[in-house]
Amino acid sequence: EEAGLLAALAERGYPNVSVRLSAEGDEHRLRLLAPGLVAPLLDLRLAESSAFFKDPPRLRLGLEVFSLLAVRGLVLQDPRGTFPADRPRLLGQDHPGLGLFARLLGRLLQWAEDWGKDGLVAFPPHFHVAVMASRSLRFVSPARQGRFEALRRDLEMHPLGEASRAVGASGVVDQAGASFTWEPAEMVAPLAHDLREYVGSEDYGRALGTAREGARFRLVER
Repeated sequence: EEAGLLAALAERGYPNVSVRLSAEGDEHRLRLLAPGLVAPLLDLRLAESSAFFKDPPRLRLGLEVFSLLAVRGLVLQDPRGTFPADRPRLLGQDHPGLGLFARLLGRLLQWAEDWGKDGLVAFPPHFHVAVMASRSLRFVSPARQGRFEALRRDLEMHPLGEASRAVGASGVVDQAGASFTWEPAEMVAPLAHDLREYVGSEDYGRALGTAREGARFRLVER
């Protein structure tokens, strides 16, 4: 309710949703279900986790162990929706989205802050998910963040769905002609001062820039 998700679902034709909460091991699960539908509107899996960062730049800042809220899995979909011709199915989608990702992300960030976490961490499984998350999250590795920004730069003339499908199908190559493979890695939204300082540091920015300017990507015909 605080995030406006229930009201937004009602506007989209889902006024009566059921909330299901469960826990297994260290993982907590939240599902929103609509009457008569098997597929959930929302299926969110979260866990509290610790991350040990050992790269030299981080150690110089005194950063070693962080307490994080981790997104282990997320489905946000419209089970009754259909894919329009100009917006075909994205990788990982069974149904179209609901257009509520930004609201949900805001709620996750607020939970992480309320619970005293140093940050929110996620492992985007596809290129387009990382693009959507990049408004608030950055890759912990500056080199990976730089390559990601280079990938966005070089594929920006293509629709996001097309670019993401090409990345997932080995349809993107680097300057050496080698196929680029998407590998999920940790992206973090920093909340603690030390973590914000790290992603804003000269070391991080310099490594990011070097990786970004040293990478070139293009789509290839298959």
